[in-house]
Amino acid sequence: MPDLQSIQRNMAAAILSGDMSGVARHITSGRGRAEQRLNIFRNNTLQSLAAALKAVFPVTVELADERFFNYAAHRFISRHPPRAARLSVYGAAFPRFLAGFDACKGFPIIAEMASLEWAIAEAQNAEELPAAAISAIGLAEDKAGLTRVRLQPNLRFTVSHWPLTGLWIDHRNNAGATPRKLRRQTARTAIHRRGNDIIFIPLEDARFAFWRSLARGRSMISAAERAFARDPLFDLVRETVVLFRAGLVTAVDIKDQQ
Repeated sequence: MPDLQSIQRNMAAAILSGDMSGVARHITSGRGRAEQRLNIFRNNTLQSLAAALKAVFPVTVELADERFFNYAAHRFISRHPPRAARLSVYGAAFPRFLAGFDACKGFPIIAEMASLEWAIAEAQNAEELPAAAISAIGLAEDKAGLTRVRLQPNLRFTVSHWPLTGLWIDHRNNAGATPRKLRRQTARTAIHRRGNDIIFIPLEDARFAFWRSLARGRSMISAAERAFARDPLFDLVRETVVLFRAGLVTAVDIKDQQ
């Protein structure tokens, strides 16, 4: 007789795969065939997890069609079951799964919308800190300068081949509206939450490189180098002021003069 932990692990695998033969024999109490009772539990589990994904990816559902989304979601769930008790954090791997899913290969916009919606979900769930005052720039001038700026924890970035934020806004304002026609073009977007509002900021290549480098904890010098590589005319001072005025800077590291 396997121990309880092994039975629980095998049951979880059976629920996800649908093969109940290995665990049904351990269920001897109650009425009805064990396989049928386990299948009821399996269906409830898949429906609950699929519903959680639909709540995070509502526009992806519209683009893909709900029936196809259910099919893709069930395939995803079987390969990527939840690893945490909070369903609000479930779905991080879904955009990448869709990008590699054979049935989606001809419709890459579906995976890209899922990437946008996951970034929005992360922005909604991440902390918002008080913005730093722009006067910190003046303080840096009295020292040796800014070495690093720390950005809002809820700031996220996406890159897509279509301008997708309009579709998301249309859905929020009028769910079920006919999707707008999109022209294929690269769209780099910063996403953050201010209070209860989601803010989208379209970014040019150099600004995108600068902001994302800072968000990843790189120094001002390192982030600026990445921006200059994309645009030799990148204005570091102006772009730093833009970050402060957008309320995205939460703290600064200033190097003291020796």
